[in-house]
Amino acid sequence: MPVRAALHPTGLYFALRQIKPDELQDAFMQETVARISAPETIVHIAKTDVGKAAPDSAPVGLIFHVARCGSTWLAQSLKTLDNLVVYAEPLPVNEILSPPHKWSRPELVAALRSLGDALARHAGKPYVLKFSSWNTLFCDILVEAFPNSPWVFTLRDPVEVGVSLLQRPPGWFHDSGETSRQLAMLADPDGASKSPEDHVARLYGAFCDTAARLNARGGKLVHYESLPAAVWEVVAPHFSLVIDARQRRLIEEAARIDAKAPGGKPREFSPDAAMKQATASTALRQAIDAFARQPLERLERLHAC
Repeated sequence: MPVRAALHPTGLYFALRQIKPDELQDAFMQETVARISAPETIVHIAKTDVGKAAPDSAPVGLIFHVARCGSTWLAQSLKTLDNLVVYAEPLPVNEILSPPHKWSRPELVAALRSLGDALARHAGKPYVLKFSSWNTLFCDILVEAFPNSPWVFTLRDPVEVGVSLLQRPPGWFHDSGETSRQLAMLADPDGASKSPEDHVARLYGAFCDTAARLNARGGKLVHYESLPAAVWEVVAPHFSLVIDARQRRLIEEAARIDAKAPGGKPREFSPDAAMKQATASTALRQAIDAFARQPLERLERLHAC
């Protein structure tokens, strides 16, 4: 399984590790990589060969999201299906897409196709890619890499997302590195944010704006409130996956467990929407109304047509 990727003037490097597809039960792929120690092998794909991939190597589905919106819940539900592998927020995707970009856009598209080819060979069956939230800012590149792969965009009320991001900021959101600075510029090109509340609201709006630039015919919106039923009513049909009665029961059972609980330490899922709404500050609500509501409404109108 490719666990690392590096772009180099001579081509693309992958670090491969002997991890079986059925081991990928943790909420995130890197948690499995950290949990299972195994020797790594470095492989090199020459620049002239980057992008060469088998015709059937693309994922059967792509999952974009706005962060803290049920996308992990969705991915963990799909992992209950027998004939499917789900790669949740794989680090190699982040390493290819992390700004500032070392390669041109066509070269990034080619690198992603080579990664898809490596994942397809590892999976040995259909697979789904669930991306990190900030990858949504580059969703057009990802869709260009896999143009025939249907996609979904998972959403949640921006107030609830904002509360979660302010309480528990992801590393890329607040560190001082160049990648975080570049991502902040994509969400707020003019540097106009005056507060953390402004920043999370602008980020949510940027996620919606970039998703709105995709061809709506290739995608579906999945709202947090529609889970888990949306797994079998929307996502599975869109990804051409068949869910029988037994698998539906497994998904319903999985929905009762906290999707982000550490492997081997399941805990019951506790709804928190009411708590998040109750604790949202006036400053956050004002920022959401100013910077996130309109992009969200535009995106929903596009998908209502």
